[in-house]
Amino acid sequence: MDSELAAPRSRRALLTAAAAAGGALVASAALPMVALAHDTDDVAIAVDNPTTATTSITDSAAGSTAFGGHATGAADLAGIPGAGLEGTSAAGAGVFAWSISAPTLLPASVLSHTGIYGFSPAGDGFTTVGAGVWGDSEDTGVYGSGSFGVVGNGSVGVVGETGADGGIGVVGDASGTAGGIGVLAFGDAGSTALHAEGKVHFSRSGRVAMSAGKSSKAVTLAGGTGGSKVFAVLSTSETGRYVRAVVPATGKFTIYLNTTLATAAVVSWFVLD
Repeated sequence: MDSELAAPRSRRALLTAAAAAGGALVASAALPMVALAHDTDDVAIAVDNPTTATTSITDSAAGSTAFGGHATGAADLAGIPGAGLEGTSAAGAGVFAWSISAPTLLPASVLSHTGIYGFSPAGDGFTTVGAGVWGDSEDTGVYGSGSFGVVGNGSVGVVGETGADGGIGVVGDASGTAGGIGVLAFGDAGSTALHAEGKVHFSRSGRVAMSAGKSSKAVTLAGGTGGSKVFAVLSTSETGRYVRAVVPATGKFTIYLNTTLATAAVVSWFVLD
């Protein structure tokens, strides 16, 4: 056996080897960290990732969220807060979201000034309700400001529902809430709280027939009270006859004429509250 290989290494040899290894480590640290740089196919953080193709994330786990954006920092020195998610577009909607099935996108000429575009097909009307955008809050679910704060277009509707084509521009619903208000409009001395162009329909209005020889008619009114404001007028020409009074009561109101009718007549009525 070679004596040099078998002999223990001297102290000087060990020190020399350690110094060489340390020098190699220092030299490698001084070189650019090419090996640690992210691959061109990876998404890097804290920098822009330019691309000409769509970057997507697919998550098939049950109850899992495919992508989350969380801005947990405070506002900057100018008081501007960070956003959890930002979407911008130079030609279309800044954020495009859809549920169940994708829509046929509107042309850029329509979406070019849209921040968020949301779409959903119609639900079954019983267990599901299609909503392009749903806002929910203990205060304001959806807030709109601008020349027109909120615009509702009911030109595309469901055949068979109320309206020429079933479209409803705006729906306000306070059902099941005591004292609730479906739609609330504000105005002052220089503004108009509510303006309608075209036909107006109120469910608490109608027409009622009165028989000849009668001078009064009781009309059932669900939710009516003694404080309800009820107005009525003859809708047929009855010479010498007119509505003398309308008296509200719980669940009804009574129309009184100044005298009995010579022939059958029709009275139109309207209730404010």
